[in-house]
Amino acid sequence: MRRGLTALLLLIATACTGGGKPPAAPPESPAPPTPSLPTPVVPAPAPPSAPPGTGTETATVTGTVTFRERIALTPEAVVQVDLRDVSNPDAEAPPLARQIIEKPGQVPVAFSLSYALASIEPGHVYVVSARITDRGQLQFVTDERIPVITKGAPQSADIVVVPVR
Repeated sequence: MRRGLTALLLLIATACTGGGKPPAAPPESPAPPTPSLPTPVVPAPAPPSAPPGTGTETATVTGTVTFRERIALTPEAVVQVDLRDVSNPDAEAPPLARQIIEKPGQVPVAFSLSYALASIEPGHVYVVSARITDRGQLQFVTDERIPVITKGAPQSADIVVVPVR
């Protein structure tokens, strides 16, 4: 019986190991992917800047608009600031620059007017002006000339507007 038991165990062991064949090699796992190097990001070249003298250079007049009255602007208020050439007193020139500021908050209101340098004539007179409207009604205007840019005038201005009566 011992011999039979040993033969049975041998038979079971042989069946479990594949009939005396060496065990098959485990299937190969795919090779890990080779890490690829990131593609360098090359920024697009900046557009060429305009050569001097082409008329595309700009400058800026900055400043504030305020008034002396102790009242608050409403949320519907609109401030408009213009830059004009006033060299010809017989004709009103269109603005060289204009900024419209909706819902400006309270005074002083900052402005910034960009203009083309090519549009400026050294012997001319340039001024800034402002107006404040509220719900379409004119409330405040500039009542004096405020020179800028040429003839020794600055590149900034503090505009004081007065109420419209």
